[in-house]
Amino acid sequence: MKTKALYGILFLIVLIAACGGSSSDGGGTSSSTYSLTGTVPGTLIEAYCDDGSYYSVKSTDNGTDRHPFDLELPKNLSCRVVLITNEENETTKVVTSIKLTDKDGNTSIVFTSSGEDIDLGFVDLPLSRSDMSSDSNGDGVEDFPLEVTVTDSAIVIVLKTDDPMDDDNDGIINVYEDDDGDGISNRDDDDDDNDGIKDIDDNDNDGDGINDNDLDHDGISNGQDKDDDNDGLPDKDDPDDDNDGINDDQDDDDDNDGISDANDDDEINDSDDDGIRDDYDTDNDNDGINNSGAYN
Repeated sequence: MKTKALYGILFLIVLIAACGGSSSDGGGTSSSTYSLTGTVPGTLIEAYCDDGSYYSVKSTDNGTDRHPFDLELPKNLSCRVVLITNEENETTKVVTSIKLTDKDGNTSIVFTSSGEDIDLGFVDLPLSRSDMSSDSNGDGVEDFPLEVTVTDSAIVIVLKTDDPMDDDNDGIINVYEDDDGDGISNRDDDDDDNDGIKDIDDNDNDGDGINDNDLDHDGISNGQDKDDDNDGLPDKDDPDDDNDGINDDQDDDDDNDGISDANDDDEINDSDDDGIRDDYDTDNDNDGINNSGAYN
């Protein structure tokens, strides 16, 4: 429920106006972001980030086989990139996770930048499933990430031994795994664990009898997830956080975790209604000034 967030947004607008607006980096993005660029065949570029936020952009058809793209991402936020060809067709699309390697040989699917733009160069992707390197279960997701070497000094490779967005550490993020082995990736499967309960109503993603409190099954719990339903709209701007067809101002369970908002710690302890619990929120009144005491 979003009433408190409005005051924080209005305050932030006044603050920005008083400071003369935001500055821009050389890449043309605001000072809080950077551009991830490159060329690909016709492709959807997705980014899944540590705070649960989701970003995407489609490459621009320029009449060649190398379509440019420019994806704006927050600086100093660890993200993972997935590239998808034939993205409009669930039966023919090809999903390729990307593992990035820097000039020193550090490699990971997780990366960030302190603000300088990162150019991936040309990334050659399969355009059909028959061109895929390996797809053992036929879900259209490459079994292994594609390694891309980046010579830009701007890239910061993040080495994680325990990545909540990639539980089995195989380089394929959770949302593109196929948990029930039915040949449909979790992202497109409305019942990831095949327990007969639709994901939108299932709070136990892995069948262990414990409420996972993770609506979009991305590995980031709702209380730390800025985009509970992975629709690209931050929860603070999303009129329907859990995508259940009931607007949050009428929904008594905004994140669909089975706990009413009145009794849900994730809702009660979220002063600015941005979807991040106060104990994980570095700016829990949304005034543009970081507070101390947050876990991250």
